Amino acid sequence: MTVASFFFFLMGMMVKLCGEIPIVQVVFIRGFVAMFLCLIQLKFAKVSPWGKDKTMLITRGVCGTCALFLFFTTLQQLPFATAVTIQYLSPIFTTLLTAILLKEIFYPKQVIFYVGAFAGIILIKGFSGTGDLFPYVLGLGSAMFSAGAYTAIRKMKETEHPLVIIFYFPLIIIPVTLPFAISSWVTPSGMEWLYLLGVGVFVQTAQYFMTRAYQLGDASIVSLAGYFGLIWASLGGYFFFDELPTQYAFIGMTLVILSVVGNVLYRRGKHV
Repeated sequence: MTVASFFFFLMGMMVKLCGEIPIVQVVFIRGFVAMFLCLIQLKFAKVSPWGKDKTMLITRGVCGTCALFLFFTTLQQLPFATAVTIQYLSPIFTTLLTAILLKEIFYPKQVIFYVGAFAGIILIKGFSGTGDLFPYVLGLGSAMFSAGAYTAIRKMKETEHPLVIIFYFPLIIIPVTLPFAISSWVTPSGMEWLYLLGVGVFVQTAQYFMTRAYQLGDASIVSLAGYFGLIWASLGGYFFFDELPTQYAFIGMTLVILSVVGNVLYRRGKHV
């Protein structure tokens, strides 16, 4: 999961640099590149792309598509580290969904960490220099849909090959986004083509490592290693985009991190 978080960070950087390209076009090209890479990998692995549990595979694809579109939107509308921090609320929602749908254990004291995480978001929203609530709502929506995707992956850990799970992501993305991408198409420049290619390649690599991580481990515990991505996002925002969080925004980001990591550690302690 640590490796996956690094490639997700690189993907986010590429999306941020594609600021003049419509989000739906970025998502479509990401899906097109991923489809190409998936088919090559499936061929070499000699694995059928269609899988067994098609309901869960399609659910994973739909949730992933929605999460990706919303996350890419927040990346272009919010400071880099802020957008990534909100996205990292997904383990909170994952814990709830796996408790409801997969009957994994939920401990009432975990509510304390949930309250802390959302208090952190309020601090970030209130003092990050923008009065527009909409990007934050989109960010929370992205985290929720990501949780749905992670829960579906967890459900399929015994039945599906990781490449099949990844394949259904672009299989949903391409037909859903194609009409909108065509209608709003902006021809990328030379560097923008490289950024778009980077989005596809980096997220495809990240998806593979993330899928394996969630198949092999507890849904909330696996996510702990992914929090290196928050460090990289903060450094990337500062060095590449001149983004320095205000004092209150920094406190809010720290509170989110401590709450989500605290939730993971609490569950780990209960499992021992």
